Amino acid sequence: MKTLLVAVDNSANARKVISLAGEQALAQQAALVVLCCVDLSYSMTGPFEIEPGEDPADFGCAQDEQQAAATVVHRALSELQAAGVNARGRVVAGEPAETIVAQAKELNATMIIMGRRHLSPFRRLLNGSHSALVIENADCPVLVDVRAD
Repeated sequence: MKTLLVAVDNSANARKVISLAGEQALAQQAALVVLCCVDLSYSMTGPFEIEPGEDPADFGCAQDEQQAAATVVHRALSELQAAGVNARGRVVAGEPAETIVAQAKELNATMIIMGRRHLSPFRRLLNGSHSALVIENADCPVLVDVRAD
């Protein structure tokens, strides 16, 4: 069975991307993996480096970030399963573009589906475009949902 990878985040555009991914999965009779990336600095996997004077409460941010990512994936899975899509989810720590490409390779995905944030030229220069990096580095086709919010 084919496997499609859909990368989502907690943005307003994520629901549109999930809907598009569900349509593609049904049309291609493929399984769908929902992926949400967590920044490495918020990863809960150890070992942890702890500096003298750090506030232990600061580590709550990592737990919050991972919980938010898990919530995004659970919402997507609920929506997809209600639509009859064979789907499962993953939360993975790492830089988004690199992680998406690596996960697609690991899953032997036949397509990556993701959204595009409508960044200003300054923000694109400052942060870069994850979708552009995925397109440049993926070994499979990448479907980018560019519909305006």
